[in-house]
Amino acid sequence: MMLKKWIVFSVVLVFILSGCQSNRNAANDAGYDLRTDQSKTNYMSNRGKNQQHLVEDDITNQNPNFLDLEQTGSGGEAGAGNYGNDTNKAKQVIADMNEFVTDSVWINGNRMWVSVYKKGMLSNQERINAEASLHRKLMQALPRYQIEVRVKEDRR
Repeated sequence: MMLKKWIVFSVVLVFILSGCQSNRNAANDAGYDLRTDQSKTNYMSNRGKNQQHLVEDDITNQNPNFLDLEQTGSGGEAGAGNYGNDTNKAKQVIADMNEFVTDSVWINGNRMWVSVYKKGMLSNQERINAEASLHRKLMQALPRYQIEVRVKEDRR
């Protein structure tokens, strides 16, 4: 009986002592250390060893719904993903009419939402007529979009 207790106690003691082993050389025993291996190809990422990871790459490719309005592109090409020229064209059409001030121009897919201000008080019929005239001009300039126009009163 005493021998069984001694064997069980010895086995438990061996397990406990083996868990207290120092991990001082564990990094040297590893087959591949990502941080210290600069001489070989880094198989853990798609970058080569001379390419630097830029934070800007993560930000610009993070969400496809954030439009890059600085680059050129008409938005009409398949997969363009860039509607900068189209929003600028819509703003130019609004400015050329000389009766509206642009509030916002949004594009999502083939839909464009345009909000503008017009000076003074507007009746319902005047608002409808202003929206219709602006809608006609925008459709002539940008026929590929389904355009929604909203005219607001600028009471300043």
